[in-house]
Amino acid sequence: MQFIKRLSNWAFSGPRAWLSIIFVVFIVLLFVYKSLVSPTNNLKEYALPSIAKNGAAKSGTANTADQKNAETPSDSLNTDEDNNYDSLVTTNPLQNVEKVTAAIPPIEYVIKSGDTLERIFARLGLSRESLYAVLEADQEFLVLEPLQPNDKFTFKLDENGDLVKMTRRIDISKSVSYVQHDGGGFSYEENIKPITYKQEAVHSKIKGNFYLSAKKAGLSDTNILIINDVLKGRVNFRKDLRAGDDFNIIVKKGSIGDVKVGEDQLEALEITVRGQKYSAFLHSDGRFYDRDGNSLTPSLLRWPTRKQYRISSPFNANRLHPITGRPAPHNGVDLAAPSGTEVLATGDGIVTRVASHKYAGKYVVIDYTGPYSSRFLHLSKILVKKGQKVKRGQVIALSGNTGRTTGAHLHYELHIRGRPVNPMTAEIPTTQSIPKGEKKEYASNVKRWVGMMESAQAADSAKNTGVESDSEPASELDAAVN
Repeated sequence: MQFIKRLSNWAFSGPRAWLSIIFVVFIVLLFVYKSLVSPTNNLKEYALPSIAKNGAAKSGTANTADQKNAETPSDSLNTDEDNNYDSLVTTNPLQNVEKVTAAIPPIEYVIKSGDTLERIFARLGLSRESLYAVLEADQEFLVLEPLQPNDKFTFKLDENGDLVKMTRRIDISKSVSYVQHDGGGFSYEENIKPITYKQEAVHSKIKGNFYLSAKKAGLSDTNILIINDVLKGRVNFRKDLRAGDDFNIIVKKGSIGDVKVGEDQLEALEITVRGQKYSAFLHSDGRFYDRDGNSLTPSLLRWPTRKQYRISSPFNANRLHPITGRPAPHNGVDLAAPSGTEVLATGDGIVTRVASHKYAGKYVVIDYTGPYSSRFLHLSKILVKKGQKVKRGQVIALSGNTGRTTGAHLHYELHIRGRPVNPMTAEIPTTQSIPKGEKKEYASNVKRWVGMMESAQAADSAKNTGVESDSEPASELDAAVN
């Protein structure tokens, strides 16, 4: 009794009683909390509020939902709502979004005065490596330079802004492109539209001097120079011509639709000087002959050097690049000439280009009378200027080792109608008259041209005298040529 009395006095009186009550209440609350809240590590047992509400609405009553939960083990709960929620938590919401890359439109660039390819590439943000790759492909064609104001270039880039195609518009009939291939370099391509050619006869008289009279008749400076070169051995155009002397010409004109293409080509001419008639007619070999088929233009040299040097690399229009396997034609012959060897013009002509190229080095281009032209690359010194007239056999340069080479040599090209040919085997004018097998064709052309010129002269005379002519006007004497 004495013990119980002491215990009751200690436990339920004073501050001790309050501490005991608080302790008991804490224990009770802790027990209730644990019984109501049971933690879980299973993500599928969690539910969004919206899912819980929808589930309750579909079940109709809470008891029905409880029964389903009781019948279904917690590990097998895998409803559509659970799957949707699980995918939201465990997947990247952007993983199924399709990536769309916008194509970069082609860049049209018009050449301005002072432009260079290097400046253009830098201005467009194109790499120096792509410039060098294009220039390397251009070495055998040399069509990208010189740049002329108002020339049009098109640059096509990939999605990274790197060059994949570069196009230069030569004229309405022709454009050239350098297209990137799988090896990273560039290949040359041409896009040529068919041209319709017509022949036209023109008659005129000398008024003042021949040059002004020819210009008034519509002849270009090039054609006037050809007439002078063809007949200069027979006619002195400064001293022999008199006012009233007449001349007739046949020119071939090219067009696409209603747009003129290129320069008119002189095909035939007749000029009367003090009663004496002189004629010249263009043959299929690109040379001019008189009515009897005798040559009026000098022949071409086969070799551009005084000595026939060893050919270290032959002409090969179908050569493939040893690494990429892509077409990489060699459009000329390489002659193993020591540096400083005299280089000769292989015909009479005019220097049309004197330039320097990263890979071709110092080079010269000469256009000869007719369809012939030549190129001389890797020179050490150039002895002529653009626009200068040169004679066959004249020293125009010294061979060298400029540009990209493996040693000193001369790269020589011969072009016929703008196309490279093998200068060692091509048929070039070396005879002084029309070959027998070609005389029939030549005579037929001469007869047709003479008839056209006579009709044009008769029509012009009738017009000036006011008498109606039975001949057709020159403008209607057009012959379509394929």
